[in-house]
Amino acid sequence: MSRRPRLRFRVLGSGSTGNATIVEGGGVRVLVDAGLGPRQLRERLASADVDPASVDLVLLSHEHGDHARGATAFVAKWGMPLASTRGTWQAAGFGAEELPGYETIEPGGELRLGGLVVRAVAVPHDAAGPVAFVLSVGGVSLGHATDLGHLGPRLAQAFRGCHALLLESNYDPAMLRDGPYPWALKERILGPLGHLSNGDVGRYIERGMGEDCRHVVLAHLSQKNNHPELALLEAEEALRRRGSCGVSLTVATAEGAGWFTVRAGGENRPEAGQLRLF
Repeated sequence: MSRRPRLRFRVLGSGSTGNATIVEGGGVRVLVDAGLGPRQLRERLASADVDPASVDLVLLSHEHGDHARGATAFVAKWGMPLASTRGTWQAAGFGAEELPGYETIEPGGELRLGGLVVRAVAVPHDAAGPVAFVLSVGGVSLGHATDLGHLGPRLAQAFRGCHALLLESNYDPAMLRDGPYPWALKERILGPLGHLSNGDVGRYIERGMGEDCRHVVLAHLSQKNNHPELALLEAEEALRRRGSCGVSLTVATAEGAGWFTVRAGGENRPEAGQLRLF
C-alpha cells in the first residue's frame, strides 16, 4: 500500500516582531519568510527539532523587515538558496549580498523541490512584488498569505482547493481607530494595500473559503490593534454562519504555534500535545 503524501508546517513567529514558518513535505524543508534574526531562527528551529542546515530553501513573500530581515544572514550561515520575486530582490538589495544561491518565483509561477510544489500568487500590499504561496505535496496543499490589503478573487481561487490556510487577521477596526498610531499609518493599514482585518477574514471564511479547507491559522495579529480572542471570535462566528462544523482554528502568536499536519479529507487538527492558542 502506498503512503499518503505528508505535508506539515509550524509557525516560528508571527506579527510585527517577525514572521517565519517552516514547511515540510515531499522530502524537503522550506522556510517561508525569515523576519527573525538568524540566532532566533536557529533557536526556534531547534525547538521544533529542525536542524537549520536541513532547510533546503528560504522563500520570501516580500521585502519588509518583519518578513525578510534575517534572510541573507541565515542563508549565508547555513548554505541554502533564497527565493523571491524580482521586485522583492531589487527592493531588498539582495544583489549586493553574497548568497549561496538564488531562485526567482513570479506570480503564476512555480518552484519544484523534491516532491514539493510552490506556486506564487500576487497580493495587494505596499511592497515591490508581494506574493502569497500555495505549497503542495501530491494532492495536499497549504495556502500561506500575510500582509495584504484585501483578499480578491485571484487569491480566493488559488486557495480554493487548499486543505489548510495560514492567513493574516491583522487588526480590529475599533482598536485601530481608537489606538495610538498616527492617522497616516492608520490610513495605510486600512487601505487597499494595507492589511486584512478580523472582519475581512470572517467574510472570506463565510463566503470564499473552499470546501476542502479543514484548518485555518490566524496569523500576523497586531499587538496594539488586535487581540487573539477577537480574531478567534470573528472566525468562529463566520464558521457558524457558513454552517461548517469540521473546520478547526488556531491563532499564531509572536512566539509562533506548534506543528500542524495537513491532510486531504477528514478533520485537520494540530498534532498531539499542541493546544489551540488564543
